[in-house]
Amino acid sequence: MNSGENHNKRTSRIFIGIVLAIILLLAAFFIVGITNAVAEVHLRGDDKLNIEYGSDYSEPGAEGFYSFPLVSFFNRTPEVTISGDIDTKTIGEQVLTYSFDHWGKHAEATRSVTVSDTTGPDITLTTNPDYYTKPNEEYKEEGYTATDLHDGDVTAGVVREVTKDKVIYTATDSFGNTTTVERKIPYDDRVAPEISLEGGSEIVWRLAVPFNDSFTATDDVDGDITGNVKVTGDLDIYTIGDYKLVYEVEDSYKNKAKVERLVRVVSNNNGEDRFVYLTFDDGPYKYTEKLLDILDKYDVKATFFVTAWYGYPELIGEEFRRGHSIGVHTYNHRYDEIYSSDEAFWADFEKMQNLIEAQTGQRTRLMRFPGGSSNGISAQYSTGIMTRLVAQAEEKGYTYFDWNVLSGDAGETQDSKVVTKNVIEGIEGKANSIVLCHDVKEWTLNAIEDVIIYCLQNGYTLLPLTENSPTAHHAISN
Repeated sequence: MNSGENHNKRTSRIFIGIVLAIILLLAAFFIVGITNAVAEVHLRGDDKLNIEYGSDYSEPGAEGFYSFPLVSFFNRTPEVTISGDIDTKTIGEQVLTYSFDHWGKHAEATRSVTVSDTTGPDITLTTNPDYYTKPNEEYKEEGYTATDLHDGDVTAGVVREVTKDKVIYTATDSFGNTTTVERKIPYDDRVAPEISLEGGSEIVWRLAVPFNDSFTATDDVDGDITGNVKVTGDLDIYTIGDYKLVYEVEDSYKNKAKVERLVRVVSNNNGEDRFVYLTFDDGPYKYTEKLLDILDKYDVKATFFVTAWYGYPELIGEEFRRGHSIGVHTYNHRYDEIYSSDEAFWADFEKMQNLIEAQTGQRTRLMRFPGGSSNGISAQYSTGIMTRLVAQAEEKGYTYFDWNVLSGDAGETQDSKVVTKNVIEGIEGKANSIVLCHDVKEWTLNAIEDVIIYCLQNGYTLLPLTENSPTAHHAISN
């Protein structure tokens, strides 16, 4: 064997030795690594959880870690196995175990899950949208149920407390969890009042007889509300015809009732009516109050065309309160002033209207021109003024009255018997007599009772003037 071969053999032995040494070193390193490797389970989320009874449990999960020291090449994330199950219908603590085994290493972790009941029962109120309680009645229960996740139906244990405007429902489960709900009591009244008309919806009423309307209104909650009834309609008991009255009332809950009545005003004398309208101009004056007493004595209503000439404004209100008709006869009755121009007349007229309204609470639509619409004196102050004023009165909505019977008390006579005679003769043969008198004359005062007695004894009906009455217009001369 030569030296070269020996050299090669030594080289081979050296190499093999080195390789074996490396292998031994690696084996030792690996053994040491496995021995010192770290295996861990890392939980996602908390290791102690509290969840509500009956809820859905959502597993947070976990991760496995295998750490090889010195050489991270051998690090691993093994799959974690979960042991155990969470029953959310079981109260108490439940444990889950998370683990893996890798290269001889075992790792595990645990999670504590506590199931508890901290939620009160669920109270469901039955509600009928059309249900309500009348204010004067006790609330009648519409219904309710109470259920608990753990205890089930706990309706029987619900405690009700009824207050003035609400009902309080309280339910408690076996763990002491309490739920309270409130119901607002639906107080309401949906029933309209009832109006009862005495005599029915159609009645016959005699001409000139004071109308005593009789009716009642009752409500299921408010009781008697007759005083709240509003009656509308234009009833003229002094004019034959049919009139509609409307009765309306509203209760405290805005429910409304409405009924109508037809009033037929008919003749007093089987169709052979003769009407006398006593009218008195220029007052009131010191005789007016006694005149009113005479009219009251016979339950007769008349018409007063008033001025402020003599004063006594309070008697205008008294005339109205006693049921007589009131008309404008101008404020100062001075021909030279009121007939000086259209504007002057209406200014004076409006002044009188204001006085009437102050005394009676309302304006009037009745009027009489001083001297009548046929007077010729007005021509001395303004040509054609009566023609214009008559047209203007109608445009303004006023009804003016002249007369067709003269008592003669304005200058022809001061004898009461003559006044009586003039009226009686004047009304004979007329269906409608508008009698001109003056309540500022004492002789008229002394005559009027005899006139009334004659009219009543001879079948005449004495009436006040209204907008529907005959007007007895004269021929206009200016």
